[in-house]
Amino acid sequence: MDPLENEAKKTEESGDLESALRLWKELATKRKDSVLFCDYGRVAEKLGLWDEAENAFATALRMDQQFPPALESMGSLWFTRTDKSDAESFQTAKEWFLKALKYERNARLLTFLGATYAAAGDIHEARSAFEEAILIDPDYEEAFYNLAKIEKDTGERRAVDLLEKAIAIDPDYSLAHQELGRLYQHAGDLTSAEYHFRRSLDGDPTDYWSHLFLANLFAAQGKNLEAEKMYRFATSVHPEIRAGVEFFARFLTSIGKQEEASSVRAGLSR
Repeated sequence: MDPLENEAKKTEESGDLESALRLWKELATKRKDSVLFCDYGRVAEKLGLWDEAENAFATALRMDQQFPPALESMGSLWFTRTDKSDAESFQTAKEWFLKALKYERNARLLTFLGATYAAAGDIHEARSAFEEAILIDPDYEEAFYNLAKIEKDTGERRAVDLLEKAIAIDPDYSLAHQELGRLYQHAGDLTSAEYHFRRSLDGDPTDYWSHLFLANLFAAQGKNLEAEKMYRFATSVHPEIRAGVEFFARFLTSIGKQEEASSVRAGLSR
């Protein structure tokens, strides 16, 4: 591997995205390589530099109009970007993913397409895409997880089965454990709910939502010390999320800490 390319990879992996962006840009411009322009665009996307990312992927496509990674990258960019309306973003993302699928039909691309349909509210097409992804690759856990997310409102048992398949493929799949925790809690199986919330935290010990869900679960069970610890951590990670702060304030009131509850709520208006 080229020393500069190796440096770019290691810099990106270290989390220094600004330096990685500079290195990938230098490499792509110097070599005029479509793969390197996709690497450059991917880091720009991570940094929220939407136009720069789009220009990088467009440059890759000018070199090869049928280059699947660049087509897929364009779809991912439009699905992720926040500087356009949802309607425009999801429609454009769908078009890019459909173009990519003309040249390379795989489970990952179909799952991306399905997620785009789901975000746009087209559940029928989303389900079709996820199910095709699973047929192509029965070990692609992302497809099971995303299919479960759209099934949970109409069929909780099916959603649980799909999520259980996802974690059978990847036992450390944090998001699948988190979703299972929520479904088991809703079904009244609090022991299973706690297990899956904790497994979710094994994969991501600082995850806000798993801490908040566990806090709510403990509060409902009267485990006040555990609940308070989880609420304090969650609201320290994201003090700007009003719902979490309000849950914490209500909990504090319920255990007789009205003054602190008022102080917590007052912090929202600062």
